[in-house]
Formats: sequence, C-alpha cells, structure tokens
Amino acid sequence: MAEPGIIERSVEPITGWRVWDLSDSAPGGPLLHPVGSGVDIWPPGRPVEARCGASPLLTWSRRPHDAPDPACRCGIHGARSLEEIERPRPAYPPPTVVGSVSLWGRVIEHERGWRAAFGYPSRLRLVCAMCAWFEPGPGTPVTVHAFSRHLYALCRLHRGGIQLPDGRRSARTELEPGALQARLLNAYGVDLLPLERVQVLYRSPRTPDPPPYVPTIGVVPPEG
Repeated sequence: MAEPGIIERSVEPITGWRVWDLSDSAPGGPLLHPVGSGVDIWPPGRPVEARCGASPLLTWSRRPHDAPDPACRCGIHGARSLEEIERPRPAYPPPTVVGSVSLWGRVIEHERGWRAAFGYPSRLRLVCAMCAWFEPGPGTPVTVHAFSRHLYALCRLHRGGIQLPDGRRSARTELEPGALQARLLNAYGVDLLPLERVQVLYRSPRTPDPPPYVPTIGVVPPEG
C-alpha cells in the first residue's frame, strides 16, 4: 500500500479510530490491549509510544528504526472511520472496546488512516464483541464474559458466550457492563464515546462464513 504523506511532527493531534482488547487484572483498573498491530499495553494516564515489534527474521535486511517507518507497518494505528476497520471472520474472540484515539509526533498517512509515534485514547465504549464484528444485533452489552485473561462484553442475543474452534468457551463473570465501562473511563480519564457513533457496527452485514477448512468462532446458545 502506498504511503501518500509523512508529517514529520504533528503538533495538533490527529483523531483516528481504534479497537482494543480488554483485561481487568491490574490494581489501577481495566487495561487496554492492542489488537493486531501493536506490541504494548496502553497504560492509563500516559501516551503509548510506538516501537517496531516485527520479528528479526522478517527484518534482517533493515536497520533498526524508530516507529513509524515508511518501509514498515509499525506505529500507532488509527483508522479514518469505523467502516475502515477490517471485519474478518475470526478464529478468536473479537475486541470489545471501540474508541477514538489522538495521534501525534511523526505521523505517516495511508489510504485507511494513519500511523503515529504517539497515541492516547480520547473516547471509549464497550460494545458487544459479536455484534460489532461478527453479526448484526442490538449491540448493548448485558453481560461480561472472560477468556484467556481478556474480557468480552456481550448483548442479550449473544449472552450465552463465545465458542472457539477447538470447543473452548468463554465463561460468564459477575462483572456488570455499565460498571466495567465506568471504571475503564475513569482509569484512562476519557469521555464515553456516544452510542450513535458505533451504531454503524451493529447494522453491518453478517461476516460471511469462511471455507469449511478455516477455523472460526461460534455463538453459544443462551440458556433460558
């Protein structure tokens, strides 16, 4: 993909869109984790600084570089809109936090958004992980499930949980979605992303089924 422009030093933050995984084991409150590109947890109260996490086996011919670099995909990513974020049929539970992100420092612009040297969330919201990235639904979380140290908010249609291709399932927690969201906003000191900004995710078409040989998650039917 071509890189249309490089801003050597963005003083005014650029606002992009991101998704995050979520955990809740730290004393200070819930923590945001990168999805896809990104190598570090997003710490509350201070910017995350980009660093290249590419394997040395893949970058043996390049010199060590600061992120973002035009010849790499490193950097703090932000999409131009939620519609630009890819919606593949996943084999692992999809992210449950959506938000806008402020990007600054060295910024590389590309077709779908930006890659920056620094970033920090500006507004956040919990969404039903299944409605947002898998199939249409009400989107409003009514329960919180856990799997492999991460949390997943789910709506009334998907409250039964998420099943992985190997048969493992997410487990319901005693966490209340509204309280978890409030603690997340308080930990990062940011505002709630308005509901209308994420409605486009809930109305998107169901992600097509992959070929039979491609692993994919499924929905656990709710009890009662």
